[in-house]
Amino acid sequence: MKAWLEFSPKKVNKAIISDLMRDYDISFNIHRADITPKGGKMLVEISGNQSKEGVEFLEREGIHVSPIKRVVKKDEEKCVDCGACVSLCPVKAISNTEDWTIEVDDQICIGCDFCTSSCPTRAIKVTK
Repeated sequence: MKAWLEFSPKKVNKAIISDLMRDYDISFNIHRADITPKGGKMLVEISGNQSKEGVEFLEREGIHVSPIKRVVKKDEEKCVDCGACVSLCPVKAISNTEDWTIEVDDQICIGCDFCTSSCPTRAIKVTK
């Protein structure tokens, strides 16, 4: 599951994530984080047999969990395989194949939208 976690200022200094990983045997990958004493957000990928229970734990602890439902799609007609989008993807969901065409893996994509602004032909779109 890919999701945004939102923290209030009261939760920033608590060890909620380490408790989650320990108590629910969760794998937790942070893709992006912006956390200050005023609160913050983290873009994460959560996996494991008890991930549903882990998400319920986060919500009980006062962490707002917003699952990612957006992914990037490539318009084959518009794409010129220039590669401008490849380096901007924080999770390597966009890559070059051996013949230098652009490939998008929507199973890895986190819907961050970084790649769309780099595309000169507007062939990359974020969809739900």
